[in-house]
Amino acid sequence: MPKKESRALYDNVTIPEPYNHTDAYSRLPKYLHTGRTGAERRWYERYRTPLHYQEAMKNVYALITQVDQACKEIVDELKKQDIYNNTMIIFTTDNGMFHGSHGLAGKWYPYQESIRVPLIVYDPRMPKEKRGFVDDSFTLNVDLAETILGAAGLKPHEGMQGRDMSDLYLPKVQDGKPILVRKPWRDEFFYEFTFMDENFIPSSNALVRKKWKYIDWYGKDYEQLFDLEHDPLELNDVKDDLANAEIVKEMRKRMIELRDELKEPELACDKHGDYSVHAPDLDAIKAQEEAQNNTGTSQLTANQTGSAIQTIIT
Repeated sequence: MPKKESRALYDNVTIPEPYNHTDAYSRLPKYLHTGRTGAERRWYERYRTPLHYQEAMKNVYALITQVDQACKEIVDELKKQDIYNNTMIIFTTDNGMFHGSHGLAGKWYPYQESIRVPLIVYDPRMPKEKRGFVDDSFTLNVDLAETILGAAGLKPHEGMQGRDMSDLYLPKVQDGKPILVRKPWRDEFFYEFTFMDENFIPSSNALVRKKWKYIDWYGKDYEQLFDLEHDPLELNDVKDDLANAEIVKEMRKRMIELRDELKEPELACDKHGDYSVHAPDLDAIKAQEEAQNNTGTSQLTANQTGSAIQTIIT
């Protein structure tokens, strides 16, 4: 719950309700409006009347105000220590929230309100003409680690699946060509959410592009297609329109390709069904660390190399 003083800021404010969630709710697949799913139960707990909605959302707004104040305090301290211009700050979240949209609460589903998150990057290396610029490129949570490693002058592990986001704003050149010409930024991405109880939270995969989103509710044997360009609120499923048959076919095929590319290899087990044979040898790791300490060797942190900037994620 927020602090009283933060909550008081919104006492005389009316938070706008989302678009007609009654109509949007009725357009959901039948298995999403049974009254028994997690998203419906949370909606009932939080938003079932206008009074409930106002109270819940004012608490959310107040909490966001406190986050904003905390960010200010972090920046002020960095400036006080004279390291602000040597520090990358990344502001983001782990997921979106419905807050009543589609007549739902919580997250879990591949609709826009759930899968989109804020992302703000302060990077002292950023050219002035790029600062304050809104970039609508597809960035993902898997990009965060590679971006941080890049800022620290470190190479990402070969198994990482993201990309250094500074490619979008730093004037990098590779083999005589701008990096984004040599290697264009992604124009689609694969989404997945798996849950063990299909009736409580149905599992889904999706392929998302700027114009189209294809959703596969594979546990329910049900597909959806949305034209995000003309229907950003995802109210009209156009999967069954004959004119879109080839789009559905192509996106289904592409989604399966991406899913299979990202699939982890099956781990073998011993004859007793024990998978722990693949666990790291902690004793060997400890012995190696002790040997390094005894010889006086250690790994330098990114900041000690003198070639990196600090990174803060909040």
